[in-house]
Amino acid sequence: MLEPILVSAGQAISEIYHQPKHHIQTKHDQTPVTEADIASHDLLVAALRSLTPLWPVISEEDSQHHRSQSDVDIIIRSSPAYWLIDPLDGTREFIARTGEFSINCGLVVGSDAFFGMLYAPIHGVMYRGGSGFAAQRRTYTASDWQDIHCRHRPAHGAVQISSRRSHQPLAQQLGMRQDHLGSAMKFGRIAEGAADLYHRRGPTMEWDTCAGQAIVQAAGGIVTCLDGSPLRYGKPNWLNPGFVARGP
Repeated sequence: MLEPILVSAGQAISEIYHQPKHHIQTKHDQTPVTEADIASHDLLVAALRSLTPLWPVISEEDSQHHRSQSDVDIIIRSSPAYWLIDPLDGTREFIARTGEFSINCGLVVGSDAFFGMLYAPIHGVMYRGGSGFAAQRRTYTASDWQDIHCRHRPAHGAVQISSRRSHQPLAQQLGMRQDHLGSAMKFGRIAEGAADLYHRRGPTMEWDTCAGQAIVQAAGGIVTCLDGSPLRYGKPNWLNPGFVARGP
């Protein structure tokens, strides 16, 4: 049921992506937003509310997402589950036309990342997985979903994956090769065994990680805060601390 929703949002994004010019605005947090972010947001929110009317939908592009803890608690108590979505994760990559952006759709149950889907429309790659569900990958060229699994870190050739704006010395310290990829698709690379470590020191938002965490955990991987504690959901302002995603 979710796949056609994400594909439709991806089509809306792709149409705007291939236009010669993009209308770019700056949000209150000084990050960019384009008409593609809004088009995807509108489509996803409407579709998810129709699919699960009793489950709230929390989107990055929702102007009300910066809430106090009491407001967050009200949302959590009002429903056993809620959606966390980023309609276009990697807006800077979208603007730069690298294709390295994704649609993130995660389902939270309690305080856990229960299920997630990631879709990179330009690359034609989709991942899904969650609690009680296999982690799987599908491409435009494949008719069926393929099961994927995290790998155990190899003795040689281990890979740390990070954004292109990251210049962490951790890969060298650990004797790992560093690869770069934008958006939450880094979680997909961990889940399919193409990378071994995704380490993020700075803060992120819950819609940046929920879908990817569910997929990595379904693939046998581990996602924790930097101190090793579980990465939970429903925090004040939907703000994450630093985290690590890795294979088993």
